[in-house]
Amino acid sequence: MKAQVLLTPTGAKHLIAKALLKKLNLSRRIYIAYGSTNMYLLYHLGIEVSNYIAGCNFKHILNVNENRAKPIVLHNGKLIDIKDFEITGEDIFIKGANALWYENEVKHAAVLAADKNGGTFGNFYIKAACRGAEVIIPVGHEKLIPFYYPATQNVDIAMGNKVALLRFFYGEVYTEIEAFRDLFDLKAHIIAAGGILDTQGAIIFEVEGENIKHAVEFAKKYNALVLEKL
Repeated sequence: MKAQVLLTPTGAKHLIAKALLKKLNLSRRIYIAYGSTNMYLLYHLGIEVSNYIAGCNFKHILNVNENRAKPIVLHNGKLIDIKDFEITGEDIFIKGANALWYENEVKHAAVLAADKNGGTFGNFYIKAACRGAEVIIPVGHEKLIPFYYPATQNVDIAMGNKVALLRFFYGEVYTEIEAFRDLFDLKAHIIAAGGILDTQGAIIFEVEGENIKHAVEFAKKYNALVLEKL
């Protein structure tokens, strides 16, 4: 069977989050970095948290959320104190992205950093990569760009905070394509993008497999269930 499924940016975040929940080994220590998709992951884990976003494009500017919650680390599915956390090769580090692109059919991602020291990228991602932790980079195709441009904070004017675009060099880039596969055992292709009003930023997929009805019902349920509250 084949179907055409429209996902809003919100629906895509729910899809990726739900698929990650199925993918993750919750017995391991898991550092869940700030980010909107990761906030959706926390929602599907049953963890109530608001303001779990650091940098965000909000109110038409490059914004930084100063009122964010404390970073969340899980072990055996339970919260542990971040003070006791020092990432190792046995841990999982989940870090969202602001840009997604393809090179020779391979997905790549990068993240914006307003912090002069690189924020979570500089403080934790580098350690995770050096120590061989499992790194997962969830990102939806609303953030697709044509190619990587090495932007820095060295600009004269910015609409909001000056940012750098830091390229991930280690880890698994995890998109709706992988999520459709892992959650519904469906093969997915992007066929179009865009929308107006409450469907701005939508991505349209053609999916193929046996669990199509479940995927369609999932999209209908979650496309409008927005969690971001700043």
